[in-house]
Amino acid sequence: MLFPYKPIRHGMRQMHAFVAYIFAKIWCKAPDHDYSIDLFRGMTSLYLIMEELDREDQAGVEKGAGAFFYRHVNEIFIEFKSLSPDEIKNFRTQFLTNNNIQALCEGRLSPFRYPVGSTAPLQTKIKKFFSELYGSGFFNLKVVKDNIGANLHDHYKAFAKANAMPCCPFCGLQPMDTEYDPTREAYDHFLPSSLYPFNSVNFRNLAPACHKCNSQYKGAKDPLLSDVGIQRRAFYPYALQNYDIQISIQFLSNGQFPTEPSQIQIDLACPGYEEEIATWDSIYKIRQRFIAKCCLVAVNNAWRNRILIECRNYGRSPQQALEAELLACSEAPWIEASFLKSAYLQEADKARLISINAENGSVQGKVGGLNAQE
Repeated sequence: MLFPYKPIRHGMRQMHAFVAYIFAKIWCKAPDHDYSIDLFRGMTSLYLIMEELDREDQAGVEKGAGAFFYRHVNEIFIEFKSLSPDEIKNFRTQFLTNNNIQALCEGRLSPFRYPVGSTAPLQTKIKKFFSELYGSGFFNLKVVKDNIGANLHDHYKAFAKANAMPCCPFCGLQPMDTEYDPTREAYDHFLPSSLYPFNSVNFRNLAPACHKCNSQYKGAKDPLLSDVGIQRRAFYPYALQNYDIQISIQFLSNGQFPTEPSQIQIDLACPGYEEEIATWDSIYKIRQRFIAKCCLVAVNNAWRNRILIECRNYGRSPQQALEAELLACSEAPWIEASFLKSAYLQEADKARLISINAENGSVQGKVGGLNAQE
């Protein structure tokens, strides 16, 4: 991950507050109480929602997202009534652990996953509830939005404003919708809701990602477990510290700019985060995507053409123009993949592949074995 997000305070955090209250105050106390709407009085906004849903259920008109939420809360309560104190203690541990997203990413805790192949009624109901809750439409119900006083679109606008959204932090290659766009990016469940219970509406586990990263590369891949079943660390999307990601490029064809993957090598590093780098690359195919970007002739021609512009418009020498361009990249690394352009230009300079033809004012270099002029 190129850089972490800044979390924001927003009314939509009540999504998880509802779940936490239901888990701790309703389900875990089920052996000592009969189910009643009065159990929800300790959280006024949730009580008003459940009161309305109960009224609709009693009248036989409750359906859709409201029925999904109301009935699962009730059915899981019934299952909890037969649990022993030790079993409830174990569920409490699972809930607290799976919602400490930072400790899980850093490898300080071992996560709890849904039991593979389990057909136990309680496990089945918990998995259906938490894996489908976010997309169920419950938080778009009028009664819910009225009592929360916020919605997901408003959260994204505030989040985008606070984070400036220069690009997707998971790849750095795709732009992100800003607070001014009529649409918004999807929130990725960093720990997939299909694999991990209890954290599907926790905003520390919800991170906006571009469509390619979210849907085409990551999907339901597990960032905490490798393909061979080994636990691994991953970059925490809301870390307080920035990640010192270092990208180095090497051209493998002497005297030529790379035009195909076999002609370029890209290495990724972040001191102290070697395992996180490997996880990031494994899930999002970062090296392959960076190589593809660098091999696109139209892109690297445009990058090198910036040197010409500096020379032509400001009367700078090629070296001065390169230094000016690298400085601009360092000041805005996440705009238009400037972090990658910087590494590319530094390798081009090291390989002595760029020259300035003073007579015709063009940038020249060899591309794929041919002399190319932009």
